[in-house]
Amino acid sequence: MIPFHSDLTKTRGWFIHLLHLDDSVHRIALGTAIGVFIAFTPTIGFQMLLVLLATSAVRANKVAGLPMPWITNPVTIVPIYSLNYYLGWLMVGGPSLTEFEHRLLKLMSLDLAWIDWVKGWWHLMIDMAGPLWVGSLAVGIVGGVVAYVVMYHLITVYRRHHRRARALRQAEAAAPLSGRAPPTPGPSEPAAPAHPLDGQTRSANRDEPTGKTGTYGP
Repeated sequence: MIPFHSDLTKTRGWFIHLLHLDDSVHRIALGTAIGVFIAFTPTIGFQMLLVLLATSAVRANKVAGLPMPWITNPVTIVPIYSLNYYLGWLMVGGPSLTEFEHRLLKLMSLDLAWIDWVKGWWHLMIDMAGPLWVGSLAVGIVGGVVAYVVMYHLITVYRRHHRRARALRQAEAAAPLSGRAPPTPGPSEPAAPAHPLDGQTRSANRDEPTGKTGTYGP
C-alpha cells in the first residue's frame, strides 16, 4: 500500500507555512496550481518529480507545489480516479467504469511493496489509458485553475491584513516615544473635541466693544 502519514494538524501547519513563503503571490499560486493539476493525472510514482520539473520550467514556487500530489492518497485514489475515468468514458468511451473500479479495488486490496503497487497501477493505467487520461486531464485543468484563483486570493487578503496589523503594532510601539496617541484604524478620524476654554474665550470676545457705540462683536 502507499505510505500515508498526513493529518489535519500537518495540513494546517503546511498551509500556514504556505502563507508565509517569501515569494510573489503569483509564483506561490502557480506552484500550487501545477501541483494540483499533476495530482489528478494518473502518473502515480512520478508525480513529485513532474511537479519539480514543471515548477522549475515556469519558475513557479516548488515548495507550494510539491505536497499537492498527496491529494491522491490511499483514501482518495478510488473516488478521484473513478470520477476521472467516468468523465473520460463519457467523452471517448472504452471499458466500463465497473470494470475499472473492480480492477482498481483489487489492486488496492493487495499487500504489495510500493514499487510493486506502482507497477500494478501502470499496468491498469495502460490497459485503460484513453478514458482515464482524458478525464484526468479535464479534472486536473479545472482543479489547477480553481487552485490558482483561490490561493492567489487567500494569500493577497492574508498579506494585506498582516501588513495592516504590523503597521498598527509599529505605531503603538512608537507612540510612547513621540508622546502622541497611536492612530486607530477606521475609514475616517473623529473630529477633535472642543477645548473647555473655547466657550469662555468666545464669551469674552462678545463682551468687548467693537468701536461702535452700543454695538458688540458678533
